[in-house]
Amino acid sequence: MSAPAVRLRLIAAVAGTVAALVLSACGGGGAEALPEGGGQQETRTVDHALGTAEIPTDPQRVVLMNSAGLDIMIALGIDPVGAALWGGISELPDYVSTHLPDDFTVVGTSTEPNLEAVAALEPDLIIGIDNIVSDNLSVLEGIAPTVAYHRRDEQGVALGWTEHINELGEILDRADEADQRIAAFEDRVADVDAHLADSGETIAMLRARPEEVRFYDTTSTLSSNVLQSLQHVTLVDPPFGEPVEGGAAPWRVISTEMLTDVPSDWIYVVPDSEVDLEALRSQPLWEQVPAVQEGQVCVAEEFAAWFQPGPLAAEIVADEVEACLTAG
Repeated sequence: MSAPAVRLRLIAAVAGTVAALVLSACGGGGAEALPEGGGQQETRTVDHALGTAEIPTDPQRVVLMNSAGLDIMIALGIDPVGAALWGGISELPDYVSTHLPDDFTVVGTSTEPNLEAVAALEPDLIIGIDNIVSDNLSVLEGIAPTVAYHRRDEQGVALGWTEHINELGEILDRADEADQRIAAFEDRVADVDAHLADSGETIAMLRARPEEVRFYDTTSTLSSNVLQSLQHVTLVDPPFGEPVEGGAAPWRVISTEMLTDVPSDWIYVVPDSEVDLEALRSQPLWEQVPAVQEGQVCVAEEFAAWFQPGPLAAEIVADEVEACLTAG
């Protein structure tokens, strides 16, 4: 987005917010971020990934700048009023949308947010992952208090949803809710493990995409941390393939000629679409892959749950993993 465009969006967003506040003060109706009985909201000062902010202690109109965080917000007991779509998706998955209020509004995408639409929702708090929020931080802060959480740790490794929910639980003063969801996740994974033979078997995660196959490593957030957390089946790192994004991405792109060298007893395929899955299966070497010959290949059914991690997604992934790995 060009600098003039950003300035125009800022003017429109701030003007819209001011106009809404004026209407509210004059009894003009609309959504209000005031507690019952009038008066100002109670606030608290918090540190976040991009600085410090004074936020409501009990925010009522939360907007997210990346829809992948909706799962976590729901788990923390917050009902967001809007979000920007993340990850190239065109709509929210059903397992998320069924938990959202009827007037929930999509405000563009994470890469091209509709800032006027954000302002029109009259949020009392805006939340997003740091690399997304930083692009429009000054604009967003002109609309409502804004906080960001970390995408990566100090070593540059992508953080999973359990780290995200812990961080957001601290920021939003809902650490107990975060602890409960993580504990429930750990119990569910332990239950899956209890149904698996402790035979030392390994599993690899392959993502079938248009025109490429990705071999994901153990630091990735793909699978909502389920496969990474199993004890009786070990997730493996790719020993070959082309690194991308300067080596920072948690996968390597592999050629179809390398499929027979995938070093695992099991393979979990996460296809972007049915077409991509069939393209992988139609490769000449696919039937020669050891895991395929042993009938030990699983296919992700709910792509969004694998790709957009969170506690709700983890429940779905855990069910899929358990069903496939215990099918025999």
